[in-house]
Amino acid sequence: MRSDQAKGDILAEAYRRSRGPVAYLDESYQVPDPNNPGAKTFYLFSAVVVERDAMAELRVGLRRIAGSTWWHTTAALQHAEGQRRTRDMLSFLADGFEACVIAHRIPVSVHDHTAEEARRACYRGLATDLTTEIPGEWAPVELIVLEERNTMNLRGKDKKNHNELVAEKLIPRNARLLQTSPGIERLLWLPDLVSAAYRRTITHRDHTRTLFDLISQQVRFVQPIE
Repeated sequence: MRSDQAKGDILAEAYRRSRGPVAYLDESYQVPDPNNPGAKTFYLFSAVVVERDAMAELRVGLRRIAGSTWWHTTAALQHAEGQRRTRDMLSFLADGFEACVIAHRIPVSVHDHTAEEARRACYRGLATDLTTEIPGEWAPVELIVLEERNTMNLRGKDKKNHNELVAEKLIPRNARLLQTSPGIERLLWLPDLVSAAYRRTITHRDHTRTLFDLISQQVRFVQPIE
């Protein structure tokens, strides 16, 4: 794995070499469990589109609400204080103009034990939508920043999924995928928030199910692409 300094330099260079808004992506899922065949399964990929002139304010605001340089929404939702901070972060996101996009597959195929097929289809739907201009919402996204997974093999699969879209001419050649960690780019907290909030509408019946209501008006749903 590269050092944080190297990762930061790579991210900064990607920002310099791209134009327009940047899309930040993260996911949430529940895969088929042979020991619990009746359990709900789903895969959802979320993106938040951020304009360049809003990035600094968002980073500062997220850090202030979290009270820390570390954040993971799923962990925060396990206790009352974290739930309050999650609600505050979602309200902060709702106060801005950032568009949110979700692609989901519900349920996941019983044969897709690792949900890699669902991940690929959802990414294809998201990336195709994000790199297309949506009048009144965003200019074509040239840079997609994805929370990196923890093995080279998995990161390679995500790169392959992106390159296939370019080869199939579903997204332009100048659309770049960069995989990095939330420790390097705090704006990756945003799709983590969106994914966790939407997940709660599927998995919970308590008051946290209503978290998604805070941002629902700025969410666009797109279809996965096989």
